[in-house]
Amino acid sequence: MVTNNPAQHHRQNSKCAIQPAIFFVLATLVLLLVNPTVTQAQEPVKPVGSGEGTITLWFPVDSVDVPVTVTADYILEDDLPKGIKYPPHTVGQAFTMGVWQGEGTTVDRFSPSVVINVEYADSNIIEMDREQEDKLQLFMYEPVTKSWNRLCSSVDIYENIVSAALTYPTPFEKNGSSLFAIALDQTPELGQTVDGNGTTTLTLKGTDLRLKIARDELPPNSHFAVTMLPRSAGGRSVKLFSRPVDIKACRIDYTDPTRGNRQINTFYRLPEVGFDYDADTLSRAGGLQNLTIANLQNEKWVDVEEFGSRVRRGSQTISVPSWLLGTFGLTVR
Repeated sequence: MVTNNPAQHHRQNSKCAIQPAIFFVLATLVLLLVNPTVTQAQEPVKPVGSGEGTITLWFPVDSVDVPVTVTADYILEDDLPKGIKYPPHTVGQAFTMGVWQGEGTTVDRFSPSVVINVEYADSNIIEMDREQEDKLQLFMYEPVTKSWNRLCSSVDIYENIVSAALTYPTPFEKNGSSLFAIALDQTPELGQTVDGNGTTTLTLKGTDLRLKIARDELPPNSHFAVTMLPRSAGGRSVKLFSRPVDIKACRIDYTDPTRGNRQINTFYRLPEVGFDYDADTLSRAGGLQNLTIANLQNEKWVDVEEFGSRVRRGSQTISVPSWLLGTFGLTVR
């Protein structure tokens, strides 16, 4: 069964010990960073920025197959590149983090996902947001869509730690680190209906999204993390007829979220990503056969049919079965 609103916190009795096998300290005049070199992927690393708390990165077994170096540092909003602002209701400072291998090559995929654990201070939660502390999530900046996308996150409001799964880190600058921030999740609640065959259909207020998932496809404590993106996402590269969305399937291990959060990337029965459309959209597209679904891949919007996916065009909904979730939008061929 799909759970739309799992509990966002779990009391932790103890914190994992941070014992990297090998580490060294790199100090520069600009940044002070701890850059541990990991020789065993199952060991956690603890990059410490120049800001206000501890950032811990947990590598499950087999998530990386080579030694890596991790760098992290907090960054003030005024120091971000032009056009990038903190997400609304940010708690504390945003931070950059990179996982590197070899000669300055960033790791761009983890399988299984790694877990980022970020501490925050109560003093950084403004009074109007204090009652919503259990909605704190970790967001990553996506430069192509110019948006902050929600990660698979949970929060421990007693230990003041947000834990999030990370599968595909996206550099916010070319050949650089990724940009993250803790902020309140203000996404509307997902609507959910179940038909006679046990297929769950999820909808999101403010979008034309329709996401279908087969019965028992996701394990317990699973949910979808959906981020609404601006209609202008991707600039002029595509003509979007609906607000695009970023979709992640998540599993939260509430017994140990600092190690057990996961982003689910493999499905036995494919989820179906779809968008409703109306007569005006159909007219602007120039006919039903011109409507299609675009997916963000390698920082570019691509027509899913170009990769052999079969788009299903109905009288009110267009959809595509997709073995890999991500960012989708309704567009024209």
